[in-house]
Amino acid sequence: MTEMRVAMILDDLKGHIDRIEGRTKRFVAAQGARETPWRLGHGPLDAALPGAALAYDACHDITPLRKTDVPQAAGFILALLKRLPRSGPVIWCQTAFNAREYGRLYPPAFVHGPLGAERFIFVQARREKELSVILEECVRVARVAAVVGEGPAPDFTRSRRLTLAAQESRVPCLILNTSGDVGASAAATRWRVAPIAGPPREDDPQGPGQPAWSLTLARARGGDAAANPTLATPLDLFWNDATHTFNLVSAIRTRQVLAHPPPAPAQRHGA
Repeated sequence: MTEMRVAMILDDLKGHIDRIEGRTKRFVAAQGARETPWRLGHGPLDAALPGAALAYDACHDITPLRKTDVPQAAGFILALLKRLPRSGPVIWCQTAFNAREYGRLYPPAFVHGPLGAERFIFVQARREKELSVILEECVRVARVAAVVGEGPAPDFTRSRRLTLAAQESRVPCLILNTSGDVGASAAATRWRVAPIAGPPREDDPQGPGQPAWSLTLARARGGDAAANPTLATPLDLFWNDATHTFNLVSAIRTRQVLAHPPPAPAQRHGA
């Protein structure tokens, strides 16, 4: 039996299951029409996106400015997922190389908040070329809230296949592009992400501060380019974990004022 014949049988089987469960294209489209838009919560940035929101039925490419920025770019994706107004599991696919190079997500960190550890399903691809195939199969599962692929960005043909799968299931695919390759892609949006210093936390003013990024929305297919605030100049935003919103980082940092002046140095006797 040829690989093409096997693929045809699998496609027929998936279609049969969808019909049994009532998940026809018309049903999925009607369900999507009632779904709450996936907004970032920052007015100017949302206005630049098609429909003023991230599309469910699409791929979104997030590329760190430097390879050392991969963990911070993963933090940006987690912030986006916290804004996702949808329940269900999140599948995080990662290459074995990335797991060794950058580590894995730490599920206990998601005990509190909208992204519970129980929502994550972690999948590891032994070889980089397997990642796109795994992502495509995961995106086709309509019960999934979102799929994340951490590894080299798929080429144009693979990204087109992922987009078609996302359009059918309305499951968004977020690509954490760790290769730095920004070649041709069918992704609906393409982001360039670099970490910056964020404002201090209220509960820990001396700590490292709130997560913040310099974001460049390099592409928003079908969006309003005139309303895109990041095409010419990157937009500096930080994530407020208390309100689960993106906020603008002020260019003027507020200096901390000491509640009590430091004590004057003691004078020596006989001075």
